[in-house]
Amino acid sequence: MKLVLDPKKTLAVVITALVLLFAVWLVSPFFRLDASDEVHGRVNSYRLFLGLMIMIGFVGKSLWDVLAPQGLAKKVSNTRAIAIVALAIFVLGFIVFTVARALSFYLDSSIAADAANYLP
Repeated sequence: MKLVLDPKKTLAVVITALVLLFAVWLVSPFFRLDASDEVHGRVNSYRLFLGLMIMIGFVGKSLWDVLAPQGLAKKVSNTRAIAIVALAIFVLGFIVFTVARALSFYLDSSIAADAANYLP
């Protein structure tokens, strides 16, 4: 059995992987947040928004490709469909994790700011 790689499919997979890696890099400041990151809050919020939008777009595109393939005669194999759905679920879990981290950091910093401004 000879494995033949289609250059167009290979390029599409490589570009998709690079875009996902770029999205992960965009949200990477939210893996470890501390008080020094408050200075870059505006930039980090833009990075978070753009990274999450790229990931959500990837999930939507992936599920669309599986559930509504182009052309009725074009059937997606079960193995590929399961792999794409599993990857989409993994990316969705990553999105939820990132949003939870960002929300936790926002709430912690808001509580600390309120405590600092509290006058008894």
